[in-house]
Parts: sequence; structure tokens; C-alpha cells
Amino acid sequence: MEGEGAQAPSTPVKRERSPSPELDLNTPGNKRQSDEASGVVRAPVVFPWRTCQSLGYAERLKIKERAVERAEDYCQTVRAVLMPVLQDIAPNSPDAIMMGQRIIKQWCQLHDDIRHKHRKLEILVGVEGPTGAGKSSFLGSLLKIPELFPSGQESAATAVIGKVSWNWDDTPGREFIARVSFRKMSEIENDLESLLRELNHFASLMAGGLEDESDGTEQADNKAISRNMIDHHLPKVKAVWGLDEGNLTAKASKCPNVLAYNQMARQILRTNYEAYQFLVAGGTTFSASSAEGLSDLIKPFLDSSSETHGGRKQFAAWPLVKGVHIYAKSHILKPGITLVDLPGCGDAVESRSEVAEMFAHRLDVRMVVSPIIRATDEKQGQALMRNGFDEAQMRIRGRLDGHGFCVVISKMDDMKVDSYIAGCPDLSRNKEVVQKQMDLENLKRERYDLKFEHATLKSAKRKAESQKKKAQRSYDSAVKKHAIKLQKNPQASDEHITNLQTQKDELARAFEEADKALDQHDIRQSQIQVEMSYLRDWLYHRAIQTRNTRVMNRLRADFASRHNRHDDSDAPTQSQSEHEYVLPILPVSTRAFWQLENNDGPMTGFPNQMFTGVPAAEQWLHQATASKREKHLDGVLDGYQNLMTMMRIYSQTNGQDGDFGFTRAQVEEALAETHDIYQRKLSSKLKEACDLIEKLDPLERKPQAMKKFLANSYRIVLRWGYKFPEVENDVQKMHFGTYAANIRRNGAKYTSFSTPRVTYTWMENLGAPILKAISKDWDRKMNRKLPLIKPPMMAGYTEVFTEYLNEIQRLITKHVPALEAIFNGMRPILDNSQRATETDIGNVLDKLSQKASTIAFEAVAYLTDEMTPTFRAAAADTGTGCHQRRMNTIQEKVRTNADSMCREIFRRLEAGLAAKMAEVPAELEKAAAGATYNLKQQLSFLANNLAESFSDDPVKNAMKAKVQDGVRAHIESWESGWAEEGGYDEHILDKDLSIPASIPEPVMEEFPSSEYEGDEGNDSMEEDDPLSNDNLIGDENNSNLI
Repeated sequence: MEGEGAQAPSTPVKRERSPSPELDLNTPGNKRQSDEASGVVRAPVVFPWRTCQSLGYAERLKIKERAVERAEDYCQTVRAVLMPVLQDIAPNSPDAIMMGQRIIKQWCQLHDDIRHKHRKLEILVGVEGPTGAGKSSFLGSLLKIPELFPSGQESAATAVIGKVSWNWDDTPGREFIARVSFRKMSEIENDLESLLRELNHFASLMAGGLEDESDGTEQADNKAISRNMIDHHLPKVKAVWGLDEGNLTAKASKCPNVLAYNQMARQILRTNYEAYQFLVAGGTTFSASSAEGLSDLIKPFLDSSSETHGGRKQFAAWPLVKGVHIYAKSHILKPGITLVDLPGCGDAVESRSEVAEMFAHRLDVRMVVSPIIRATDEKQGQALMRNGFDEAQMRIRGRLDGHGFCVVISKMDDMKVDSYIAGCPDLSRNKEVVQKQMDLENLKRERYDLKFEHATLKSAKRKAESQKKKAQRSYDSAVKKHAIKLQKNPQASDEHITNLQTQKDELARAFEEADKALDQHDIRQSQIQVEMSYLRDWLYHRAIQTRNTRVMNRLRADFASRHNRHDDSDAPTQSQSEHEYVLPILPVSTRAFWQLENNDGPMTGFPNQMFTGVPAAEQWLHQATASKREKHLDGVLDGYQNLMTMMRIYSQTNGQDGDFGFTRAQVEEALAETHDIYQRKLSSKLKEACDLIEKLDPLERKPQAMKKFLANSYRIVLRWGYKFPEVENDVQKMHFGTYAANIRRNGAKYTSFSTPRVTYTWMENLGAPILKAISKDWDRKMNRKLPLIKPPMMAGYTEVFTEYLNEIQRLITKHVPALEAIFNGMRPILDNSQRATETDIGNVLDKLSQKASTIAFEAVAYLTDEMTPTFRAAAADTGTGCHQRRMNTIQEKVRTNADSMCREIFRRLEAGLAAKMAEVPAELEKAAAGATYNLKQQLSFLANNLAESFSDDPVKNAMKAKVQDGVRAHIESWESGWAEEGGYDEHILDKDLSIPASIPEPVMEEFPSSEYEGDEGNDSMEEDDPLSNDNLIGDENNSNLI
């Protein structure tokens, strides 16, 4: 092809004519017209991914996933045919025009965009939980990659946000990639400055230079709080800069007289050059061929281990790290799922908690891990749902639909089974459980008895075998002697031989009986082991499942109770689906999972991985993300469909002489007015739906919400004086220093340094009554009813779009008949192109729902603005009794201004909602413009391919025809590949991966061997207590079981 492309560069090519001479639409073209034989585009085949909407999620996803994979494969083959046109022909040359280089370049760019869009999909799944909950192990079990992140028990690791996505890089040695991002320089400086200030504050307290209260106990408590804050931040400074408290105190003493605090912080920061360079660079990337190799590379950034990091000084880099994004080839990630490892409750430093908070509101799915033994602890509610505001916000975002939030109860294997059964009436009085326990006891005793019998039977077999051999030797000797006697005396009696033979046969039978008895004994021994293992598994599984059920019922009841407590009695009647909502709860045992995964032998009660709950959790995750995944696939497939159409047009031949009497520019100009008219009509038709959207009014329950706020706001502020303000029956008072710390932060999120660490969100708490009151109605309207507007929108749009195509067809038939046959062939493709607009409309409505949900933060923003002057005034109040006066100041502010505050909140909510809805017309107009743009683009390509891509040089035409033939063959194969049905791989949603209801009974077989076989030289037997717990369970991991 390169040789052909280099020939006759001066050969005249049919170029685009100047658009100035207008095409006379009143005079039909008098040139040769194209007919069906000259390359009419075939009517499109029916593709299953377009017609599968009535099928279930699993089937639809299988069809669409395969369609995307095949489309990308065929695009690569088409691209290989087209690349020489881009690489070997000079841009804007006559040959480039004839070969359609502009079309090819545009097609390649669109292909790159679609592929990039597909690979950049991130369905964010946040996994969070308190330290020790088993979050890291759970993440590892989902990925099937152990310890990719350090355990949360490492204090450093708890503050890092980690993301794991699918790795599209197939380069050898880059199977696993990690991008470590560092905190901002200003953030580190602020931390250092705060520590220096706190050291001086603590020194003043110790010297008696500060008095917030005259009471000595409170003064001691204040010192303890300051000490806790210093102890919390000091290890980070020592890890990076090697400065201990004495060094820092000396430096702090110079502030602010010798150096300003910020200047001293910068001076400290620059003492570690490598650390400083990390902050300047902002991030670094690592790659490895294995997960273990990558883990070793990033470990120094995530835990407290020290490295030189390219310099001469060893230090730990973890305090500098903001987050790490890992790209791995783990099957669960390939559908676009990105697992996000969020800091646990009370684990992260404040600045990183804010990052985690921002991330939390971007999550598509939120999974909270809580150990089963703490899951129903009332104060553990922070782990399950941070506060009432958070619950309401999740409902407003549509996440409380069974797919956006779940609780993972971990460590379900952590139980003393014998104690639990004894203390649980549902188990201790259950006839089946009691019978299984009795069966296990009987088997224990039988095994104990069989141990003593084994030596006797083995001795009897050995004795019988010896006697059998002795009798055989006696018989053989007697036979030989008798033969000699017969030579001397043929009449010699053989009675002695007969007696010996009888004795030999009897002893042989005795040996067979002894051997059989020992074999039966060994078989029974093995059967007992299998039966006991089954009974232990059965009892353990029954106890675990019983506890799981009880904990799940309690969690669901508490969850429903919290929501019902905040619902108005006059709320609209709920739909059936809302009544049936059940909080998803996933019990798991990652320890049991990894023992099976590593082939270490199953733990008692977990004979295979399904019993661990991990496969069920993975399946739930696929179900939860299926909707977003499918919407993404629809958009990608629309893009690939457009690429197919473009290449269909490009690959069509242009007739015999290529002279059609028009140019591309003339066709575009002739149809331009029609395009403009119908773009406005399509936009107008879509915008009619805006009235329907505005009528939804998610703030309709404003009166009820105001009533709730006025009734509860003062009580909420009163509860701010308690350590656990959200636990109504807890009367433990908050320490005045913690109260002051909340004031200093203007009621924003604050985590105390005392034990247990408690997270306070005063402003969110204060705004919660309003959001709780509107959240259910908002969810019903913006997340359930809003998508239902799309079908009537599309019905009106389709009517106008069909009219649009009819008008284009009429103009072409009347004024450009040379295009008529090919346009008719394209018509089915163009009719289907509105599917892409349908996808765009769905995206507009989804975007509105999500963007509108963010206005809930307007309530918090306003409350913060309104309360800040009051907080400052309270903080300025010092001296004896200041704590009570501070509380009185804040409480009085809310008591007297609740009504005006509530009205302003709603004014802001209404303004924010109106602003988000005001964006919809422009978005719909953009969707309509996209449809007309695609149609204009395809008609332009068609006109260009027919009128301009023809040369008078037959060699050039042959070169173009060769490229077209190659493309056309691949497009036809692509169509066939897309039209093919069946033969799909099994999808995870096809399977039943729930935890089995019971342990399957074993199939008893004859076991040929025994654990005692081969012990000829050792007939001793250890004492075996039949009542020993170890003998009952026989599992080193569960020695405290039944």
C-alpha cells in the first residue's frame, strides 16, 4: 500500500468545491443517480444488547459486557486497517482528501474517547469500620489478595485512604501499580504549627499561667486534654523529622518572640530534604509483577517502618501520605468497581477525616464493617451510621434502597460454641440440637472405647498371623517328611498330614477373622472421625447462624426504629416497596475464608468458602453496582454503535464514475436550516418535561420539617453538654475541655482524644430534624418518581425525531436524488440513533437527582455561619463558671432564634434546589443538540465519501477500495458478532452464593486405612478423656468449643 500511495502525487483528485455557488434545490440533479447496486448501506441487524431489557440483570449484563468486549476487539482490527492512511499520507494532501483522512482521524479520536471512558469508570464502594473490626482482612478477601493494605492495627495505616481499581496495563512487570499521593505542604505546616502552639499552651498550664476554671480538678482535666493532643501528634513528627518532645518544646519556646509559629514550622519541615521533596512532588508511582512485591514497595508509606527513601537519613513517611491508589488484576474490580478503604471511626487525624468525609458523599455504595460481638452495642452506632444527618443524607441521595448501604458483621467465627448453646434457649431446648450433642457424646465414648480395642485386635491379628505361619511351616515340613516315607513305605499313613492341614486351615481362618475385625475397627474409627467432624460442623454452624440471625434482627429493628421515630405521622402512605425495605447485612468470617483459600484445612463449621459469607458479600456487591454498571455499558455501546455506523458509511463504494453533481458543503448547506429547526423542536419537546420535574417539589413537607426543627432544636443543643449526645438515656456529662474544643471548631466535626474517642458533629446534629423530615418524601420524588418522567419524554421526542428524519428524507428525495437510495438504507440506523439520546436523558435525570441531593449541606453551611459569632462569644468567656455560661449562651441563641434560623435554612434549600433544576433545560438542550450533531456528521460523512473521495487515477481508487474492502469485512464480522446470541459465560449473579442453611450430611464410605496403621512397634495408648472439650471439637483454632 505504501508503494501505491507514493505513485503519481500530481494526479488530479476530485476536491470539495467552494460553497459559494448554492445548490439549486428546485432543480433535481441530472447526473447519474446512485442505486441499490452502488453500495447501499444494509439495514442493521437486531442486536441482543438493544432488545434485552425484559431480561434480568445477570442476563443483560452478560450480553452487554460481551458486546463491549467484541466491539473493542473489532475496533482494534478496523483501526489496524486505517492506520496506514494516517501514518503514510501527508495531512491535507490530495491523497489525504481522497482517502478520507479527516473522517479516519475523527473516528480514531472518538474510539480513543470511548475506550478511555470505559476504562475510567469508577463505581466507588467505600469500606469503613472501627480499628480491629477486620476491615483490611475483608477487603483482602474480596480482592483475594491478602494484606495488600497494612492492617488497621498499625496506627499509621488507619489514617490513609486507599483505593483499589482494575489494572488495564498489560505490560510485563506492571501487573500491580500503586500511585501514592502526599498531603499538601500547607496542611503539614499547619499541623506542625498547631503542635508548637499546643506545647506552649501545655507549658503555660503546667506553670499555672492559664486558668479556664478555678476548680483544681477541671484544671487537671484540662492539662490531660492538652497532653492527649500532644501525644496524638508527637509520634508523627518524630517519625518524619526525628524530633522528640524536648527538641520541639525548645523550638516552641522561641515562638512567637524569636520566630513566628509558621516560620518555625517551615524551618522544621525543611530539615528533612527527602520528605520535603515528597511534598513538592505531590506523589510517586510504583509497579510490580506480584501483589507481594507491590506491598513491599508501598509498605514504608503506609506503616511505621523506616527507610532512607533515596537519601542518607532513615525516616517513616506515613505521616506525609494522603492516600494510595492501587491498580490490580482482581476479578471483582473488572466491572468498574473501585474499593475505597476509608479511615475508621475515630482513627484518622482531623484533616484526613475531612477527606474521608468528602469521599463518603461521593460513594456509590457504602459498606460498614463491625465485629459481630459489638454490632448491637448502642454506642457502636457511630460505626454503622455516623448520625441522624448522615442517615437522612443517604436517604436523600437514594442510597437507602437496598443497594447503596450495607452492614458487614465480621468475625462471625469468634464464639465459644458450648457456652453460647448453653446460654441460648433457642438452641439449648431445641430437640435437634440436643440430639446432635448426644450423638457427638456417644461417638466420643465409642471412639474412646475403640482406642483400647485397637491394641487388643492388633495383638490378636499378630498372634493369629504368627500361628498361621507356624502351622504352615509345620505342615510344609510334615509333607516333605511324608514324601520320603512314601518312598520307603508306600503304605505309610497320612493321618498326621491331614491333621496338620486341618489345623493350618483353622488357623488361616482365624487370621482372616482377626484381620477382618481389625479392618472393620479401622473403618469404624474413620467413620467416627467423619461423623464427629460433621456433628461439630453442624453444631458450630447452627450456633453461628442463630447468633447471626439474632444480631441481624436486632440491627434491622434498631435501624427501622430510628427511621420510624423521625417519620411524620401525617406522611403520605408508603409504597409497598418502601415497606419491604430490609437493611442488607452480610455476616462474614475472613479467617475461615483465608484458611480455605490457602489450603490450610477448614475451620470447624466452615467446610467450604460459601459458609464463610465472603462469596455472598461479593455477589451482593455486584448486585448493588449492577444498575450503574449497566447505565455505563449502555452509554459505551451507543458510542461503539456510532463508530460502527461511521465505518459503514466510510466503507461503502461510491459508484462507477463518482460524479454526483454535488459537494459535501452544498449538501450541508442545503440541510442546515432543517437541522436548526428540528434541533429547536427537539429541545423544546424535551424541555416540556421541566414542568413535570418542578411539580415533584421535594421540599413540599416544609411545614412539617419546620415543626420538627422548632420542637427538637433546643433539646439537641441541651444534649451537646453530654458525652454521648445521640444516646438519649446516657447522662454522662461532656468534659468542659471537650465542649470548648467543639466551640473552637464552630461546631464542625471533631473527634475527642479521650477513650473511647467520640466524634461530634454539632452542626449536622442541629440540621438533622429538617433533613429527617423531608428525606423520605425527597427520596420518593427525586429518586423514584423522577426516572419515571423519562418514558413520556422519549415518546414525545421520538415523534419529533421521526418527523425530522422524514423531512430530511423528503428534501433528499426531491432535491438530491443521488443520495436517496443510500439514505433509505441508512434510515433504520438513524431511527435507532435516538437510543443514545434516551441514555443521555437518563443521565441528565440521574445527575439532577445526585446534584440536588448536595444542597442538604446548605443547611449545615448556614447553621455554621449563623452560629459562629455565638461560638466565638462563648469561647471568649473565661474565668470561674465560664463553662456553664458558655452553654447558656449557645442554648439561648438557639432557643430565641430557632424560627428565623429554620426559615433561612429553607430559603437556602429552595434557592439551591431551584439552581440545580435551572441547569436541566440546558442539559436537555445539549442532549438534543447531540442527536442533531450525530445526524449531521453521518450525512456529512456520506456526502464526503460519495462526492469527494474519488480520483481520476485508477491506482488511487484501487488503494481506497482496498482499505474500504478491509474495513467493510470487519464491520460485517462485527455485526455478526453483535447479533450472535447464547454461549455466555456464567455470571456471578447467576449463582446461589448465600450461606447454606445447614451442613450437608456426609456420604459414608468404607475407609481402607487407619491412623494406627503401621504402628506395629508401638502398642502404647495415651489416655483419652471422653469428656474433654478438645476431643469433642478436635480443632486447635476452636479449643473452647463444645
